[in-house]
Amino acid sequence: MYKLLSGHVSDKGNFRTKNQDRAVCFVTKKKKHMFGIACVCDGIGSFEQSEIASELVTDGIQSWFADMEKRFTNTSKEEILDDLECTIYELNELVCEYQDRNNSSIGCTMSLTLFLEQEYFIFHVGDSRIYAVKDSMYQLTTDEVVQKNKAGKLKSYLANYIGKSRTLWLNKGKGIIRANDLFVLGTDGLFQTLCFADMEKDCLKLRSDKDIAFLCQKMITIVRERGERDNVSCILVYVYEGYRFGKREP
Repeated sequence: MYKLLSGHVSDKGNFRTKNQDRAVCFVTKKKKHMFGIACVCDGIGSFEQSEIASELVTDGIQSWFADMEKRFTNTSKEEILDDLECTIYELNELVCEYQDRNNSSIGCTMSLTLFLEQEYFIFHVGDSRIYAVKDSMYQLTTDEVVQKNKAGKLKSYLANYIGKSRTLWLNKGKGIIRANDLFVLGTDGLFQTLCFADMEKDCLKLRSDKDIAFLCQKMITIVRERGERDNVSCILVYVYEGYRFGKREP
């Protein structure tokens, strides 16, 4: 059975006055079972208090995981997925209710990956991203944006986010977990200038949560040094088998 190594960083950056991103990642420590969740949210910058939406969602995901962690070994995969999906719809409703109650607009993207035994499951809203990293970076999500002409220039605008409507447009995906898979979740500020070469060498050295934390911070530092102006958040989840070049690691 594989082990999940994980870490996350959320950074205000050099230019913004506050951080509207939120990132959470939780992994169970139970033997013979693999269960974890990672979720990154990016507050809509044009709405002044959108960090509230990001926090409502990530707090809700944290509560869901804390409850499900106690009983996931006795709960079917279908029930776990249905329960998580219902929770996401409820969190969208919570954000909508906040807007109505306070007569203000807030919203956020959400990119979430659930790790359950030998599979991963994606729940996605907006233009934050999830990548699988092996010999390159493979985007597992689609940027939910529309192109519009403004003053003679084609610009991208967010087409979907938590809090946009009570009828949530939720995109889903799934796949098989394999040894040495690295999953990267991040807000759009992370991926403007980041490339596979920035992490390629470090991907060969991931053996502990400390290694993951180092790589997270390195990626944040790289994009900040390249002039990224947005908030930047990064989550890494690595599927560790304990083998390197035919030898079991201690």
